Amino acid sequence: MVEKIAVDGKDVWLDIEPLEGDLNVIPTEYFIVSYTTKEHEPGKIFNGEDGAPKRFTSPVEAVEYAVEKLPVILG
Repeated sequence: MVEKIAVDGKDVWLDIEPLEGDLNVIPTEYFIVSYTTKEHEPGKIFNGEDGAPKRFTSPVEAVEYAVEKLPVILG
């Protein structure tokens, strides 16, 4: 799923992708999000402190995180 947002007047595209989790542990599905300032270009994935892609329990949570962090990243 691709969402276009505006960050400090700049267009940013978020690509939210499902990531399968352990079927024996709830939640069984997570989401990862990447961002780019150029439409149809590969984006940069938000990583956690361990360097692995940061996992979110819903697409909404992923978008909210991106909206919070991108003003600092794109500064």
